Amino acid sequence: MESRQPDPVSFYKNLEKEWNKQIHLSANCLTFTHSFGKAVENHLDHVVIQQKVMNNWLTVFDIPKKDDIAQLAERKVDCEEKLDNLEEALYLLNIGLKSNHSQLKKLNTSLRGMLCFIEYEVKDLKAVKIKSLKNELEELKRLFDD
Repeated sequence: MESRQPDPVSFYKNLEKEWNKQIHLSANCLTFTHSFGKAVENHLDHVVIQQKVMNNWLTVFDIPKKDDIAQLAERKVDCEEKLDNLEEALYLLNIGLKSNHSQLKKLNTSLRGMLCFIEYEVKDLKAVKIKSLKNELEELKRLFDD
């Protein structure tokens, strides 16, 4: 049993083709193009007038305009970039500070060792000088005793 109703897909495709032909016939002429161009120009003029009216009302009520919000967003992005740069700089400074701190600890340890060595040497020099002075005194005593 065959159905007498046409296939819906082919029906709509044929309908679409017919409408496209009619649209192309009516739109494919110089009169339509000029009329459509004038309609677009009128619409754009109307849009420009509406934008001016809206901007005036926004100014009167002290409400920020699209440009103001865009500038604010741009400034916010700039501030975020500056903050990111500052965070990076602080991070690098912190790493340098830790490195310098560890080097200072090493230097402090080394200087303490040198101080101990110098103190030992000073004590040793004093002891040697005292011994030499004792020896000189004993020689002087012998000279006077003789």
